[in-house]
Amino acid sequence: MAARQLWAFLTEKDVEELIAKIAAREPGLVVSQGRYLRGDPRMLLENPSGLERRQSLPGERRIYLLHRKHSTEIVTHVQPAGPFAGWAQIDEDRSDCLVLRLKETPEGELEPARLYAQVTFWRAADKVRKRPMFSIWASQTLKWVEAHLARTGVKFIHIGPDALARSNAGELRLTYLYRSIVR
Repeated sequence: MAARQLWAFLTEKDVEELIAKIAAREPGLVVSQGRYLRGDPRMLLENPSGLERRQSLPGERRIYLLHRKHSTEIVTHVQPAGPFAGWAQIDEDRSDCLVLRLKETPEGELEPARLYAQVTFWRAADKVRKRPMFSIWASQTLKWVEAHLARTGVKFIHIGPDALARSNAGELRLTYLYRSIVR
């Protein structure tokens, strides 16, 4: 489970604007999509578009937000067998990254996205803390996002401006755990 997380209804427009605003807060943000990659993992911080990428599960996509200054640990594991044999998988627990997980939904519906970061992880029986600079950046970024998104009828779920406008106009049905959410 993520040590820091935020749930929010976000349309594609909201996602693009949110990432742009996070990047504007502090230069150095790198955006990378897909949990599996082929190529040198260090390129995630330098040129992620130069890597071949694939998502891990059908029906969802993950966007990784890394920072050139604060993301020093990038851990991947080469998959020995299965559909991703030969591909490397990003270890979300041990890598210094924020993850935006978006679920695909039918037209006219929207489920909340989850923005999260691991600031600790377990190695054997020891709880390991990540570097303070990453933990501070991740925590401050999540708090900033939370402060800039409106709340919904569910206490812990926020909503982006485009999703809010489309929901109020009746164009989007907001759902969580198969139930409609009232703004």
